[in-house]
Order: sequence, then C-alpha cells, then structure tokens
Amino acid sequence: MVELLWEHTHRKSLNMQWLNMCVAALEKEYRFWMQGAQLLSDNMLSSNRVVRMPCGGILNRYWDDAGEPRAESLREDLELAQELADEKKADFYRNIRAACESGWDFSSRWLGESNLLSSIQTTDIVPIDLNCLMYNLESRLSKFFKLLGNSKQAEHYKLLAGNRKVLINTYLWNESIGFFVDYNCRKATQSQVLSAAATTALFVNLASNEQATKVATLLANDFLKEGGIVTTITHTPQQWDSPNGWAPLQWFAVKGLNNYGITQLSTHIMQNWVNMVEQNFAANKCLLEKYNVCTPEVLASGGEYQVQQGFGWTNGVTTRFYKLLSSKSDLLFIL
Repeated sequence: MVELLWEHTHRKSLNMQWLNMCVAALEKEYRFWMQGAQLLSDNMLSSNRVVRMPCGGILNRYWDDAGEPRAESLREDLELAQELADEKKADFYRNIRAACESGWDFSSRWLGESNLLSSIQTTDIVPIDLNCLMYNLESRLSKFFKLLGNSKQAEHYKLLAGNRKVLINTYLWNESIGFFVDYNCRKATQSQVLSAAATTALFVNLASNEQATKVATLLANDFLKEGGIVTTITHTPQQWDSPNGWAPLQWFAVKGLNNYGITQLSTHIMQNWVNMVEQNFAANKCLLEKYNVCTPEVLASGGEYQVQQGFGWTNGVTTRFYKLLSSKSDLLFIL
C-alpha cells in the first residue's frame, strides 16, 4: 500500500516526510515479526514468530502468546479440547489462535490430520505466504531507505531480503513437484498440502522464470476450477480448503502470473471468477465472502460459521478483474 501511494501520489511532490513516517511504521511492523530472533540458537530453535532453520537461517511462523480458548469461539474451543490431555490443551489453544492470525482459519495446511481440527499444529509450520510477504517487506524497506538517502539501512534490508530468498528456495520450494510449499520445522519435512499460497512467491517477484512456469502448470492442471483457483487441492470440512475459493487468493495468483507474463492463465482465472460471481449474484442478489469454485451453483460451506454476505475483498478483487479484463478487450479491439 505504501508503494502504491508513493508511486501514484507522493512521488510527484517528493513528499519525503510522508515516506519517512511510513517507513517508521513498516520498521515497527518488521520488529514485531522478528522479535526474539536474537535468542535463537542450537538449543533454542524457535521463539515467538521466528524459527531457526537447520542451516542456521531464520524464517517466520504464525504464533500467539496466549495458550487459552478464543473469547469469540469459547464454546467451540472448549469442546474440541475435551478430547485432549490437560497438558496438551494450552498448545492446542495457541495453535488455534495462531491459525486465526494467519487468516486461514482453518485449513489442512495447519493440521496433522487433514480432517481433524484437534490435530492443529500451526506453530510447527513455516508458511510460504508469510515468508514471501516478509521478503516483500524487507525488499520495500530497502527501496524506501534508498529513496530517503539512508544507504546503510538500504543495504541492511537488501541483505536480509537476499538471505530470506535463499532460505525460501532451500526449504519452501519442492523441485520434484515444481511448487512452493510450507515446511514443518518440528518434523524437518516439507508439507504435503499444496495450496494457492504458493502464488505469493510470484506476487512478490521472488520466483525465477522457471519456477513461475512450473507453478503456473500446476495451477492450471490442479487448481483452476470452473469458478477460479481453489484454495487447496485437499478436500476437508474446513473453509480454507477445497472446494472453496477466496478472492484475495485469486488476486495473488493473477497479479503473480502477470508479473511473469503468464497472461493467458491469469485471464482464464479472472474470467472464471467473474462469471461465477455474476451467476451467483443473479441468484442471491449479493456478493459473498467465499465461493464454491468447484461447483459454483452450490453455496460455499465449511468452517465455524455460515458464509457471510458483503464482502470487501470480493468486491475489490472482482472490480479489479473487470478493469483488467476490460483493458484486454480494448487492446484486442485496437489490434
């Protein structure tokens, strides 16, 4: 958001006071995620939201300080915890809370057993999307400090971004599959759950051209459905799994693919999504939080609550898709 506002508004007047204020806020955000990094060692492999990888490098995870039930879902959490031994309940509550921090509450990405929410292990997972967004934050801070004339800090964040890119490619890229994945730091193994979170590597321009092509192939073959990109290819009762699709993940995929010139697939995703939203709107007279992209005529379900009407990210992404599809039509007409 800072970069968009800088490019479209504040760069024209070289409003360095505004940029300096934003950079201070971004650094505060960065320190929040990296808190405890200085404590990590061979004997302490994780702290808060940082994890020491086998090579000694540091990546991030989701976390929550409280090992207690969520206030907003007290009954559900207490019921799920009944089957657990008392000494395991605090970890269970923490993992539930950490999954909520991710926004993917809930998904097979965080589960030891894909159909069992009580097997949740969020804090053991080093997620591809979080670390790509952290890479983006480091890269943007480097760029902004350079604009502010602070070459020392610009180089510092450039080095951090470069180190993280190496770690992501080492631990979160599966060469045999050709896809970015999560990593279980407790088991020291890559996750078998393939999710649309992989597209964040393209969204932040971290992937190589070869990696982007491989990700696109798997997206086209396994993720692209009648209504757009499915969240994961794992079918579970959780809402952030198949058959559901969510607007922000469509945007990660489309923008990421466009970054690498893979426009035919991105257009296909946009068109499928817009067609589904239009058909659903004709039937229900509203836009929805999530959709069943595999069978669009069936209302999305799963999770702890009924599908919500609205909805901000659906409205925003769909509007953007209309503009992008319109510009493609205009170009074809001119040609």
